[in-house]
Amino acid sequence: MSARPQFHAGYLWAGRIIMLACLIAVPILYPQKYVVHVLGLAMIFAIAALALQVLLGFAGLLSIGQAAFLGIGAYTSAILTTRYKLPFELAFLAAGLSAGIASLTLVPITRLRGVYLAVATLGFTIIIHLVLLNEEWLTGGSFGILNIPWPSLGPWSLKGETAIYYLCLGVLVVTFVALHRLMPSRFGRALQAIMLEEDAARACGVDLTYYKSQAFVVAAIITGFAGSLFAHHSQYLNPNDFTFWKSIEIVLMVAVGGIGSFAGAVTGAFVVTLLPEFLRAADEYRMVIFGSMLIVFMGLGHRGLAGLFSTFALRVLQRRSLAEHASAHGLTR
Repeated sequence: MSARPQFHAGYLWAGRIIMLACLIAVPILYPQKYVVHVLGLAMIFAIAALALQVLLGFAGLLSIGQAAFLGIGAYTSAILTTRYKLPFELAFLAAGLSAGIASLTLVPITRLRGVYLAVATLGFTIIIHLVLLNEEWLTGGSFGILNIPWPSLGPWSLKGETAIYYLCLGVLVVTFVALHRLMPSRFGRALQAIMLEEDAARACGVDLTYYKSQAFVVAAIITGFAGSLFAHHSQYLNPNDFTFWKSIEIVLMVAVGGIGSFAGAVTGAFVVTLLPEFLRAADEYRMVIFGSMLIVFMGLGHRGLAGLFSTFALRVLQRRSLAEHASAHGLTR
């Protein structure tokens, strides 16, 4: 009985490797700057969606504060590289660290549940947006920050869309693999216990506040890294890039891709980011079509596109297995 799930998992990882190979090949086979730029942006939001998946998909915590952590990471990296001329590597780490420290202010609200927690994180996003907008001495206010340099790794300058594309891809792959390794750990099992039933998890000795706070810190650090990449990818920051609508967009990515699936979070990020670009030919009807398609995707349930693909692949494998079994026993006509 255990052979089939392993067989299916093997095919699943094979599909992921194929998708990775396709992403690696895109700038080589189709080196159009706009396409590479948009795909790089999709990968940055995929990293942010993976971070939210830790909260929503594995701990059951609905956060509408991811745009705040994205903005904190982006502005931290931009300020350190433009004003203080620090190397990108230090700015990147500082972006994640500053977002993680900022998430500690949310520890008191981890006792809240459901919509109350969502509203509290929404308030946090609004506060951070107002800080970015009004503290001109630090953030540049409504003018934002201009001339953010291209990233670099040691002596290598990652100048150009293709170079930063591969940097975003590398960070996305590392984040994806790291979270896949993290969730089966004690930390991940505690989060899933909290999501299933908080009272039962507390009765089993799980410290709810401790693990919820850890989940927020992990998600904030990852989102801060995404913010750093966003700053150097766009080379310009504006406070309006980090309103609560951006948090809603990240929630949509997770919901469309599939709650509880890291592959789904990545899929949802690509769909929500790329679909409006493909619909540009529809002119003024573009957002109407996009909204209608989002409604259809949401109708798939909490498993989203990942669940749809998984179900389809499983049925194909089951039919193939049944056909091979029938052929081996001479049951075919």
